[in-house]
Amino acid sequence: MPITDYPMLRWEDMAEGQQLPGFEYELSLLRLVAFVRATGLYDYVHFDPDYARAVGIKDAFAATPHIGGLFSRAVTDWTGPFGLIRRMEFRMTGQCLRNDLLQVSGSVVGKRRLDDGSAIVDVDLNIANGSSPSVASAKVTVALPSADGSLPHVERGRDPDDLVVPNDDMPDFAKAYMGEVREGNWEPREPLEASDVHLWCEALEDWNPLYWDSDFAIESFVGGLVSPPIGLFYGAGSSLGVGLGYRKPGADVPAPIVQGLHGMELMSALRQEMIRGGVPFPPPDCPETVVVNAVYNFYRPLRVGDTLRTEQRLATCSQLRKTRLGEGYFTSGENLLFNQRDELVRTVSLNLFCYRA
Repeated sequence: MPITDYPMLRWEDMAEGQQLPGFEYELSLLRLVAFVRATGLYDYVHFDPDYARAVGIKDAFAATPHIGGLFSRAVTDWTGPFGLIRRMEFRMTGQCLRNDLLQVSGSVVGKRRLDDGSAIVDVDLNIANGSSPSVASAKVTVALPSADGSLPHVERGRDPDDLVVPNDDMPDFAKAYMGEVREGNWEPREPLEASDVHLWCEALEDWNPLYWDSDFAIESFVGGLVSPPIGLFYGAGSSLGVGLGYRKPGADVPAPIVQGLHGMELMSALRQEMIRGGVPFPPPDCPETVVVNAVYNFYRPLRVGDTLRTEQRLATCSQLRKTRLGEGYFTSGENLLFNQRDELVRTVSLNLFCYRA
């Protein structure tokens, strides 16, 4: 398919205050399940309404990367495939629940040129539902083509401004973690396939041709099919942590299954193990966790055929705080994700509140 068949907005076409087209997204149970299938993120609260209600949530709700994927789609639906997202920071002030009709909107808040000539636009985004004018908001930095013929740099180095600076008043337990690096998830462990990315496109209705149109992608400035910048792909085998596939010969059977637990008791025990796996530097006696906000920086695309490993580091930790949820600590852990060539693909900083109710 010729490149000219897809739209291309240039930096000069943008003006401060310009509105993005936006879109509606019905968060049906089918789409929640489709996202789990695409990502391998088998947390019950994101697809099992009964479990969600049993742990005090109104209904099954969209996961953090699901929300990030909607924000990513809003940007490239507007810019076309030549808009390259460099940074995304988003905060969830409410939950996007099953059967919500989400309204995704945005506007341009600034444009600038960097020292290297990159043409940058800053965008504010918002997600509303029927009960709230804002359940999630984001700030996104996107590089665009320019009228001089220049295209965004596909690969870039890490900017000092991207670094997360530790706070000075860390508790002693957090100071003991500083400098420690732990291995996180593989996203994916096996080489990424075009069909994996296509499942993401189906769940998000994100039809950026760089993700699925191989003829276009090969001829484009990225040189082949790539994943959405925030794409998450745990792949086959990720369901073992929630009790699926444990009969495979050689599999490590989760302890709650070995103990003979069943039903809600089994699901709760498995999910606690899952939460502990997602909090590599846990504060003491704080078993519950909520995501406060997420910051993604993107340095090169995840390509079809790539694998992706994670290095985890503790970045910041507050003193003990009391909130309406309970007492706990605000922490941020930085995940650095490298491809099989040890090239930095992206960093993810999740700001968490780890607490006891």
